[in-house]
Amino acid sequence: MGNYFYFNEKCEYPKDRFYRPSELYPEYLFKDMGVSEEKNNVYEMIRNMFIELGLDKENLGTEKWNPLGQYIKRGQTVLIKPNLVTDKNGAEANRRKAMECLITHPSVVKCILDYVLLALDGTGEVIVGDAPIQDCDFLRLKRVSGYQGLEDFYRQNYSKSFEIKDFRKIILTDQHGRKVQSENKRMEYDTRTVNLAEKSYFYGKKYEGTLRITNYDAEDTNQHHRGKVQEYCLNSACLASDVIISLPKPKTHRLAGYTGALKNFVGINARKEYLPHHRKGESQKGGDEYPTADSVKKFSSQLDDWKNKAYKKNFELFASIITHMNVKIMRGHKDQTRYGMWYGNDTIWRTILDLNRIINYCDREGDMKNTRQREIIYFGDMVVCGEKEGPLSPSYKKIGGILFADRAVEFDLYLTKLMGYDYLKIPTLKNAMKDKMLYDGETVFFRSNRSEYCGDINKKVESFDFVPTSGWRGHIEQK
Repeated sequence: MGNYFYFNEKCEYPKDRFYRPSELYPEYLFKDMGVSEEKNNVYEMIRNMFIELGLDKENLGTEKWNPLGQYIKRGQTVLIKPNLVTDKNGAEANRRKAMECLITHPSVVKCILDYVLLALDGTGEVIVGDAPIQDCDFLRLKRVSGYQGLEDFYRQNYSKSFEIKDFRKIILTDQHGRKVQSENKRMEYDTRTVNLAEKSYFYGKKYEGTLRITNYDAEDTNQHHRGKVQEYCLNSACLASDVIISLPKPKTHRLAGYTGALKNFVGINARKEYLPHHRKGESQKGGDEYPTADSVKKFSSQLDDWKNKAYKKNFELFASIITHMNVKIMRGHKDQTRYGMWYGNDTIWRTILDLNRIINYCDREGDMKNTRQREIIYFGDMVVCGEKEGPLSPSYKKIGGILFADRAVEFDLYLTKLMGYDYLKIPTLKNAMKDKMLYDGETVFFRSNRSEYCGDINKKVESFDFVPTSGWRGHIEQK
């Protein structure tokens, strides 16, 4: 089907607690629950986009209309994967705006889920879940974002066991002012360790011992990435799915430059310590933590290693002292570029593309195959996006669109065009286009209900000029 950007600059997220449509469409499954009294632009836009894409056009306007039937068959297991990130965003004082630019809005999930249930026709299984960052309070996230209303709706009308799933195995909680790592007792599924071995983008690289992820013990990360051991720990619900509907929240990203379809699959991991984010040290010596030699940053990096080890062993007081010392050391330092948060990051794209290879080509047992193992389609929530210091502290950016594609690379090519970025300057996308497992090399033509957003990959379409993060500013923008 390709791609489509449906744009309505007047679009707003619905205020109805259950995110019901504002019109009783013939195919709507929950007519007994009535409709929203206020306009639901999101539901209408997604439905109109299905029509524009020509999905099941022979049944349009009837109760039999099943637009996602092309992708979903009766009896299948369908995973809906929003981008949930975390429960707080310090970049915006207004809580509503803070959450709207941070995570996939529940109104998008509601519409997609309704059409998934229509396609399954009372059979199969639907799983909705994600793995946010380690210290995210998942219950609070559902309360402050509106996902609690979504849960309540389907518990009343679909299944009493319905719940938005937390895919994390290990979480970081605040216990009487102390940060403590513990096992996530709310996680329902087991984990599956997948070894990509020679098919990993880390294989054959002399990175052993240098790989890092913020807030995790470096030993844990490096033991999973050495030689022919290139492991990722996935929530088994992801590999058990026949179809995945990925719902990224497009925004800027300090490490990767942007968040889109490719990056959204970082959230299929149950254990984040398996995910290299950067390499220790400056770029001249094989690292990508920061650009040039800097004695202050070098010492700060060592303090981070000690802090992360202390948290792992639950030496909270020691970790707190180190953290306080590190803040004082870095305060006022003229160059705050660290943790791989700049355009020279040569690590995170490898992790992202590894995960996309896994989710496309690994079977339920975690074994790599030569053919795609599941159908995956993508809907980007661009009603509101995030710019500046994303993904954890994005600033509110109103757009008014929904972006669709049935391939991740195609989605991200379109997205970066809309953001006003040069995709050839983004390592994730530049390398994905060379990956024959993820991109077939065909010329991409962008489609939309508005002519200014149409054109092929080499044409400069109208963009929304996203302000990049500080470490990418002046480098990523399309000239």
